[in-house]
Amino acid sequence: MKSASALVLFLLLAVTASASQPSEISIENVVALMNAYRAEEGLSPLSIDQRLSKAADDRMRDMEELAYWAHEAPDGRSPFVWLHARGYMYSYAAENLAAGFETAPLLVSSWMESPGHRANIMSGDFEHCGISIIDGSTKGPATGRSIVVLFGGARRVLRTAAQ
Repeated sequence: MKSASALVLFLLLAVTASASQPSEISIENVVALMNAYRAEEGLSPLSIDQRLSKAADDRMRDMEELAYWAHEAPDGRSPFVWLHARGYMYSYAAENLAAGFETAPLLVSSWMESPGHRANIMSGDFEHCGISIIDGSTKGPATGRSIVVLFGGARRVLRTAAQ
């Protein structure tokens, strides 16, 4: 009887844990999970910036149209050209890419296991992000979802008394 009770308790805990974590890959869930990791380290949360969101959409569309998946376009363009095009002037910028993921917790925990991706999520230099998500791949049919996150730290304009 003890093993049956333990099994029921285990299943109840598993259901509760999965219900408390957002599993769908959505902009809101990805940001919430990244911010949960940031909060554990006392970092301020990332907020969605519409200019970065539009830049991430532009970036994803470019990769779909040219059928590539990389931090640099086949013609050598940086992912940050899209930030300039959308009027986001930055002091710091970075990009995280992911493809083939089915759940937000798995996606974000995988980024946290990668030193470069983790550094982007945990950087105190970033205050904003923009996210684009598509079903499948930019290179053709595939399972899971593809995600672009552009991180930004806005350029600060210093004003002097003479201005």
